[in-house]
Amino acid sequence: MPSLHLTDPLRAELFVYAREADPEEACGFLIGRLDGAAEYRVTHVRPARNLHPSREDRFTVDPLEYKKAEKFCAKHAAEGLRVLGFWHSHPQSPPRPSSVDLEQAQGLYASFYERYLYVIVSPNEGAGELACWQLNEQGRAFEPMPFAPKR
Repeated sequence: MPSLHLTDPLRAELFVYAREADPEEACGFLIGRLDGAAEYRVTHVRPARNLHPSREDRFTVDPLEYKKAEKFCAKHAAEGLRVLGFWHSHPQSPPRPSSVDLEQAQGLYASFYERYLYVIVSPNEGAGELACWQLNEQGRAFEPMPFAPKR
């Protein structure tokens, strides 16, 4: 079963970005590499500007930020880095995808046939909570992606 490796320092970084944007949604990129067939290893998290006019409960990643993320990956091509997916925050709700999150993911899937990872950060749930999701093989629904055990 696929799993996501996300170190404690990178998790902490996501919570910082999410809390800084509160009460608006924060968003950005998960950059790393795919080790084997099912081990997603995030090595960098990058914030992006949220361009959505209703940022309290929606996000739109700035396309210029995506271009910067792709350039970063190209500079580190020898390390096998690529955009593995996206992260965003739910400032006032648990880290479960909304119907809008599903529509956005399905739009990307229809355009690129890429099953990106989607990490959702809930900064205000006690110490904070996050979860990872990925579209199923048909691109119709989200499935939870477990985090790999810490080593």
